[in-house]
Parts: sequence; structure tokens; C-alpha cells
Amino acid sequence: MIFAASVLLLSCILYYLVEKENLLKVWFTPVSTKLKHFLIGFLTLALLSTISQLFFGYLSGATWFIAPEISLKSIYASALYDLRSVLFEELTFRGIALYFLFRFTKKRQLSLLISAAGFGIYHWFTFGVLGNPIPMIAVFITTGLMGYAFALALEKTNSIVLPIALHLGWNLINNTVFSNGPLGIQLLQANLSGNPIDLGGYYDLISLAWYIFIPSLVILMLNRFFTRQTKDFKLM
Repeated sequence: MIFAASVLLLSCILYYLVEKENLLKVWFTPVSTKLKHFLIGFLTLALLSTISQLFFGYLSGATWFIAPEISLKSIYASALYDLRSVLFEELTFRGIALYFLFRFTKKRQLSLLISAAGFGIYHWFTFGVLGNPIPMIAVFITTGLMGYAFALALEKTNSIVLPIALHLGWNLINNTVFSNGPLGIQLLQANLSGNPIDLGGYYDLISLAWYIFIPSLVILMLNRFFTRQTKDFKLM
């Protein structure tokens, strides 16, 4: 949280020096609109994350039960971890960095693609796939596409709120509810005693296709339901 607060403070200073405006006011007002964006974004990605877990659980023959050693303390710690990681990534890869890309390149698509590429490369390290070409390609495509969706959300709303909401909705369900995060078992624990679906060796391909489909769907929804609010930069 200290790092996120420091990045936010630096962002506010830089934005004021360039634009002579209060970044917090730009990002968080009007409050009613931003709250609406947050709820829509969070619930949408929470739903898609839940569907994803249930879908792959079905393919692998898994069912879920409430973890017997569940505690409010561990749930809180996991949720706080998710919040911290989301704030770190959004303020680093979107936020003021994306704003400066928009402002100084004057090219909308180029800025979005640079932000997305940086997000994909970053996940080579967090996912531990560096040096393994095939996983690196898969991670770059899937996380890069999701990064593009988050960057597009900022561009559409001129605010960090919607990207944070989308990102948090996905991570919280994935990590804290379905226990796929680095902190281990949280709310739900998988029972893998069921019979998996015979996919004839195509599981990895189906997984790649699914995680390309999800951010593509988010991008489609953003383009359908949101009008661009940032300044009218040129197309690449």
C-alpha cells in the first residue's frame, strides 16, 4: 500500500505540473459515476472469473467445497494481497504512464499496445515462465490482451476506477474465492476426485483459446457500452 500511495502521489504531482489539474478530481469525480463504473466493472469480471473456474473445473472433474480451515484472518490477508497487487499493477501500467503515452505519442492504438505489451512481459516474471518459449508466448498473448482491456477501460473513462474494478473482480474471485493465488487455500478448496473430460490432449489449446476469449469479450463490451472520454488523440 505504501508503494501504491507513493506512485499515486507522484502521479498527482506530475499530472499537475503538466496539466495544472488535480488528478484525483479527474479520476474520482463525479463520485456517483465512478461508483457505477466500479460496480459494473467489478461484477462483470467477477462473473467471468467465476464462469472460468467452473468451466475448467468441469473439464478437469473438479468440485469445490468450503475449506475446513478457513478463517476470516486468512481471507482478509488474501483479499488485501489482491487489492495491493491490483493497485500496484494499475498505477504502474495504466495510470499516469498510460496518460503520458497518450499525450506524447499522440497515437491512441500505439499507446494502448505499448501498455499491453509491458503488462504481458511483466507477467513472464510473475508467472515464472521466463526462458520457456511456448509458455512465454501464451502468457504474453493472454495477459497482454487483458492489459489492453484494462488500458482501454482507462481511455474510455479517463479514470483509473474502471480498470481497478475490472482487475480486482477477476483477481479476487480467482485468488481469494477459488484459492488460485500465491497464499494458498482460502475460501474454496478443489476436490479433484472426479472424472476429467477426455479432451484428447487439447486441454492447453482450449485454455489458451478461453483466456483469449475473455479479454476479447471485455474489449468488445467496452467498445460497445463506453464512449471514449480522453482527449482526441490520433489513431496509429
